[in-house]
Amino acid sequence: MSSNTIAVNGDCQLYKECSFCEKRAVWVCIFSSLALTVFKVIVGFISGSKAILGDALYSFKDFVISIVVMIGMRVSGRPADERHPYGHGKVEFLAILFMSIFIIIAAVFLFIHSIKDIMMSIQNKIMPPTLIAFWAALISMIAYYRLTSYINCVGERVKSPVLKVNAMHSHSDAISSALVAMAVLGTNFGIFFLDPFVAIIETLDLIRLSSKMLNNSINGIMDTQVDGEITRKIESIALLVPGVRKVSRVITRQAGSNVYADMAIKIDPHKTHEEGYLIMNQVRDSILKGVKNIAGVNLSFEPYFS
Repeated sequence: MSSNTIAVNGDCQLYKECSFCEKRAVWVCIFSSLALTVFKVIVGFISGSKAILGDALYSFKDFVISIVVMIGMRVSGRPADERHPYGHGKVEFLAILFMSIFIIIAAVFLFIHSIKDIMMSIQNKIMPPTLIAFWAALISMIAYYRLTSYINCVGERVKSPVLKVNAMHSHSDAISSALVAMAVLGTNFGIFFLDPFVAIIETLDLIRLSSKMLNNSINGIMDTQVDGEITRKIESIALLVPGVRKVSRVITRQAGSNVYADMAIKIDPHKTHEEGYLIMNQVRDSILKGVKNIAGVNLSFEPYFS
């Protein structure tokens, strides 16, 4: 068996594994976020840690968002129809839009209350939590880092913007849990302002991430050109087709995990109209095979004159 055959078989096996992971990825997010929410709420009431209770709200936020993502992905996966010739992929960008707005509002709300808590800590009105909250925060941090690695792998492989956002979110929550663990230790050593101070850092980080998410979703909804690497690859593949002399235009847009391209090519002027159509179809087939996540290529051609 040749090395090329082994490579193809390996890629096919990897594709099957990633396809299976894609289907269960959102369910993993839902159940893990719900489990962490319940766990941290119980620990929060037992230990008296406000930071853990706040972290539980973050996990509950992830649970709600994952439910929204699941609905969005199921609608996004519907095939194109007469009313939606480009499919339903923009539902994912709409889901990201609502997610980011919700998180920004929640983060601003928490930021305001954290400022008030710092003022209370100056008056020594905050009691230190028991150390069970510290261990709970460490467990949460490890769980979120493992979840981040898993979701990011699936999201990168299938080019899903929603899964990538979930991975970013899980990474942020892992950092949040680590900061909560340090805050619990700090309050036990008499640094009472640490708990609300960590909450302020969390909210600023969430606002930063959410602003980036909001910008990406707006770009997707407004049909912003995808990154230049994909455009250059499309152009280079087209130029490899015999008879193609120049690629005069490449316009790309993203709909969920799918990319659509509109392009114009210039062919040898002595080619007939029928030969031009054959070249155009060969270019289309080459691009569909050579570029991942390309769902459609709209092509036109004209004669090339130097």
